[in-house]
Amino acid sequence: MNHEITQPGRADATAEHQHCRPQPKWAAAIEDQYIPSPQRKVKVRVLKDQANIVPGNVLVRDQDGENDVALNDEQVIDLADGNVFYAVPACEARTLSTRDQIPKLAFFVDDRPEVTVRASQTGATLRELFGFAPGVQLFRDFESPYDEPIGLDQAANFADGPVFYTRHKHAQLTIYVNEKPFTEAEGVKHEMTGREIAKLVFDDPDNYDVYQLPDEKEIPLAQTIKVHNCEKFKVVRKTVSGGFETARVERELTVLRRSGAKATFVPELPAVVYHDVPAKRGYPHLQSSDVLVMVPGGYPGQFLDGAYLPQGSPLLGRVAGNPQNVTVQALNRVWQLVSYHPHNGGGGPPWNKDKHGFHTYMDELLTWIHLARI
Repeated sequence: MNHEITQPGRADATAEHQHCRPQPKWAAAIEDQYIPSPQRKVKVRVLKDQANIVPGNVLVRDQDGENDVALNDEQVIDLADGNVFYAVPACEARTLSTRDQIPKLAFFVDDRPEVTVRASQTGATLRELFGFAPGVQLFRDFESPYDEPIGLDQAANFADGPVFYTRHKHAQLTIYVNEKPFTEAEGVKHEMTGREIAKLVFDDPDNYDVYQLPDEKEIPLAQTIKVHNCEKFKVVRKTVSGGFETARVERELTVLRRSGAKATFVPELPAVVYHDVPAKRGYPHLQSSDVLVMVPGGYPGQFLDGAYLPQGSPLLGRVAGNPQNVTVQALNRVWQLVSYHPHNGGGGPPWNKDKHGFHTYMDELLTWIHLARI
């Protein structure tokens, strides 16, 4: 494919392009094949011919349900109503109702189809659908030399055209902040302020100090520095006296929830309740348990410690650590403290406030419950 990408400095051509928007390319997925279409509305016979459907077979539009639709060869169809098809012998075709059916939709990137029922996409979700990294450049393919770049937050809806292609960035600028890589796709630039560097890892950068490694030279938040490829930085929270950062707790719980774990923040204690922490497969006393962990007053400078089980839990006396005569009430239950100390001699790594948190404490609780004695 020869594609010309709109570039800055082509003002006249770009203005003309925006004034008269070209038509997007359309395609169909027929028997899992990529079949280009001359336009969005097309005769069924044309699609059959391009897909080499054998004579005597009819084309069926694939719906997300049981009521697929057999199509007449002379029928003109709109691919925006669903562009996923398969072929069956005419004697097996049935005239079926399309009532309450959701059509299957095929997006195409680099001539490769992926089928979904979600018509509303963004640059980010479309990249995820095809398994691309966020830094991959994505373009909607038009019937013209001027194609449309699709950013991560930009709409990439099916009705606007399902055909795309990619270009990979070359020599992309990458830096490491707290041992995690960040690229231009995530906001890295050749010149950045300390605040912008901190913003890569924390939503509230004003509460953090930035250091340039390996010398740990402090970068003031308002200072602009030149950034070089593979450079490393450390971002740490400013010293606090008392209190804890609610935003950090919520951010760490969001990480857990994205991975499918269930957790509830109880601000009145404050504490976090981890729901359905699984026991070892076949454990005779229970399959899973909720666990409550208190938020220390100086968190994250003060490490997470201890765990509470529901009062009367069969795990009391079976998990590591002795039950204590300390209880709290939360989520309409009474919880009993167990002297479990993973970050203070209990087998876990030493506490690192820049690495550990409620999202990693879940790892310790999984081990704790898994190793419960019978």
